[in-house]
Amino acid sequence: MFNEEQLEDMTMHIFKGLGYDCINGYELQRDYHSVFCDNNLFNDIANINREFNDEQINEAIKTIKNINQNNVIKDNKEFTKYLLQGVPVEIKTNNGYQYKNVKLIDFDNVDNNHFQAINQFTIIEYEQKRPDIIVFVNGIPLVVIELKTATNEDVKLEDAYTQLTGYRNVYIPSLFKYNQFLVISDGVTAKAGTITSPYSRFSDWKKVEANDEVYENMPTHETLFNGMFRKDRLLDIIQNFILFSDDKKILAQYHQYFGVKKAVLSTLTNGAKTGKAGIVWHTQGSGKSFSMVFYSGN
Repeated sequence: MFNEEQLEDMTMHIFKGLGYDCINGYELQRDYHSVFCDNNLFNDIANINREFNDEQINEAIKTIKNINQNNVIKDNKEFTKYLLQGVPVEIKTNNGYQYKNVKLIDFDNVDNNHFQAINQFTIIEYEQKRPDIIVFVNGIPLVVIELKTATNEDVKLEDAYTQLTGYRNVYIPSLFKYNQFLVISDGVTAKAGTITSPYSRFSDWKKVEANDEVYENMPTHETLFNGMFRKDRLLDIIQNFILFSDDKKILAQYHQYFGVKKAVLSTLTNGAKTGKAGIVWHTQGSGKSFSMVFYSGN
């Protein structure tokens, strides 16, 4: 039995075990009107873009900071394109000027990136708010986590979803321009979804590794955080297992993630030799269409 502060501490301990820099937001000297971790944003992005000068790095940062179409979902789509493909900046060459992309994440070298979990990160926009935990990669806020204690009978897991929805729609919408997925948890049950997911589409993540046993009514808090936030796993999910369908942002569920990974491996081994990669079985409503899109993208 634990209260919300203890749950937050427990969750930060998981991040520490995964190798993240864990920081108490109250201790950061920063501009509360910025949703970025500006203390290290420039250095982190410069570190993975050694071929660009300071002016070009600053231009890329300016581009993502100035995304503003007066629509959080459209802004999120635009940023996600930059996240996956890089931010084009103009550079001078012997043949004139051309554009090259500044990477925001080094997807090929996980250890080149800077992973932070910051709790109580104050943001002032329309009001002052402090999400429970924000996960930053290279100073960019990619995951927002809201926790509610299971010890209070008047507080439900859905209240965490409602709070995030208020943050997105009313109080601090700029944070969600950059968000890749959301997590809600009461310490027993943890679920993940996107900024466009209704509560009913937030899903448990029930495996850390592919062969782990899944059983009914299993607690999923530690399983989700260990299963989704291992550094290489997080980057894999962001790069290969999130997509837009019109204005709906879709996050793979755990069975899609592990099923697609297994199908890709089978394709590269058995399929390359025999032309037969195997069969993936789906139950009705399990998201087979999206699984095939994820498979094709991998």
